[in-house]
Amino acid sequence: MFSFATGIANSHQKFPNHRQQNTDLALNWKIGYMVNPKLALLLNGCVSIYDYSLSDRPRKRDFGGIFLSIQYHFSEKFWLLGGVGLGTDAMVFYDIKPDNEGELKFYTGVGCITSVGYEIYKRKNFVVDLQARLNYSNVNVSVGKLQGFNYSLLIGINFY
Repeated sequence: MFSFATGIANSHQKFPNHRQQNTDLALNWKIGYMVNPKLALLLNGCVSIYDYSLSDRPRKRDFGGIFLSIQYHFSEKFWLLGGVGLGTDAMVFYDIKPDNEGELKFYTGVGCITSVGYEIYKRKNFVVDLQARLNYSNVNVSVGKLQGFNYSLLIGINFY
């Protein structure tokens, strides 16, 4: 199974001395194996872009992660996913200045993800679905612990 989804995310972050909320781009990818027609074991990547302003210049960063996940299809069109893994806070490739070493930092921690989906179009092994995703991560960044969550609405393209 392979899947890619894009949409919009609302992120809430709590830095040691600062709280913020942003709405921006959301991406999701999944790759894995269908154990049976209802159950899939997946590696799931989650990206939620946010505005980072606690440095010398405001810039975009990604608050997401990579998660081992299980996706279960409750009916022919409806599925539920849950997973745990590596929460991340990383640079966004289109908004970095390589000469500034601080912008190239990548931080990790613990995270979890859950999502639901509804398949709106299916043809053979190709599916288009609507997804709602919730991600929580606790990441160690340079200024201390970053705790946060984001929820996203996405449209996905899947190949089974």
